[in-house]
Amino acid sequence: MRFLSVLELVLSFCILFYVIVCVEIPAWKFFDHDVYFKVVDPAEIGYYYRASPAKNFGKGFNKYFEHTLLVVADPVSGCADFINSHNIPGNFILVERGECSFVEKIARCEKAGAIGVIVYDNNPDNRSNLVAMIDDDRGVEINIPSLFIVGSDGFHIKRALERNSMESAIINVPINMTYVPEHQIQKPPWTKIL
Repeated sequence: MRFLSVLELVLSFCILFYVIVCVEIPAWKFFDHDVYFKVVDPAEIGYYYRASPAKNFGKGFNKYFEHTLLVVADPVSGCADFINSHNIPGNFILVERGECSFVEKIARCEKAGAIGVIVYDNNPDNRSNLVAMIDDDRGVEINIPSLFIVGSDGFHIKRALERNSMESAIINVPINMTYVPEHQIQKPPWTKIL
């Protein structure tokens, strides 16, 4: 009986591999997992944040970004020319949802030199609902990773930076939380999704 279950497992893996590689169905349709990042500084918001990656555009994470700057976009919507464009190249950018499509917002950040984007919901009371960022079918190519976080997380990060007169936070992304028991995750006290 045990031999049969191993055989079924191997057969299932082979079929999945064939479908992804030979039929060319994007892997994101099968491996649609949330990503975590950690704010290292400022310490007052030094938690692990759960985020949802863009569903069908952009690139995934092909490397670990350690002690990377997270700069708040100005304007925060990311839908107009950046006033703080000198702070963007080589960094992750924090932008607020709204005013333009996710693709346009992330394309603007990429054009300004960002290496990744974190979009937060424009509803500061949203403590639990992650939104699926999907392509707007305008044919814009995105070559950087992007994540979506709940509004309460974004507003707390932005507010902490303002309170500490900081232009950016320091983050580590992505964080592998696969084997970390939930009760050991240092999650934001205001968020309900972890």
